[in-house]
Amino acid sequence: MAKKSSTIFEIFLQGIGLYFSNIDRFVWYMVFPVFGQLAGLILTLTILYNFNEYKSILLSNIPILQTPLYMNIALGVILLPIVIFWLKSIWDYMVAYSAVNSMTENMLKSERVYDFPAHTMMITRRWMPYLILCIMFFGLIALSVIPVFLVFVWILLIYYAFVFQVFIFEPELSPADCFRKSSSYVHGNFKQTFLMISLLGGLTYIILPQIILTFIDTVKGVKALKDLIQPYITVPSLDWVNMVLSAMGVQQITPSQVALFIVQSLIVIIVIQLLLPLRVICMCLWYKNFYNDSGAMKKIDDRILDRAGANKKSGRKK
Repeated sequence: MAKKSSTIFEIFLQGIGLYFSNIDRFVWYMVFPVFGQLAGLILTLTILYNFNEYKSILLSNIPILQTPLYMNIALGVILLPIVIFWLKSIWDYMVAYSAVNSMTENMLKSERVYDFPAHTMMITRRWMPYLILCIMFFGLIALSVIPVFLVFVWILLIYYAFVFQVFIFEPELSPADCFRKSSSYVHGNFKQTFLMISLLGGLTYIILPQIILTFIDTVKGVKALKDLIQPYITVPSLDWVNMVLSAMGVQQITPSQVALFIVQSLIVIIVIQLLLPLRVICMCLWYKNFYNDSGAMKKIDDRILDRAGANKKSGRKK
């Protein structure tokens, strides 16, 4: 367990060690949450693209679709399973924000992680308060798109850096209390928490994604993916963009450049999402500097045993 005397850099290196010693398990755990989102997006765009391309043929062969209401209903029925699939992957990704904290407890004891469904169940059986917590947290992030709120929101997010750790380790607290407790932990330790977030951001949002992107580009993977999607990007679809760029005296863009940008962006985003466990592990270890309750691990173990079918002990202290 991370000790209070541990420095930021010691905790940071410990988190990296724990993650990479179990990287195969964590990557596999994140496959559906990450690639499920991508697959849902691709399938949705593919259906909408083909529907638009063959719309005239469909309307001529199925006259009822000429009524806008029935056309929208038909399209909705087709897209509904994909939307459900996509939302499930997003939910699983959000669950990982807290479930990986429970997994970190296991790694601190045995240096390995196992029984992923049990850790996940600790979140899903409290799905309603967790959903409220996520709406509050990601709603706050959404406010940062408004320029006037940008700095204020990011300062708040540093104070609320431990909301997911508080949720999993202090289950007696409400979603609103999780924010208050996180703020109390960060208060007086703002600079250290900011440093930890900066280290994690630099490593998982810049350094590692660029290394992976460079490797994929070296083995010609970027070019292959670019050539795969370039035929779907037509010159007319870029006319309005190039018109604006031309008025600004900027060189016009081509379908090849757009395809390259899409591929590079997707690779970087995928790598960043796959690295979520690394960020959570390090923040969990830093959180342990503030909440070092010796009973916390026992509470986690009891809940995992309960998930596995063991009898829950009565009168458990909170």
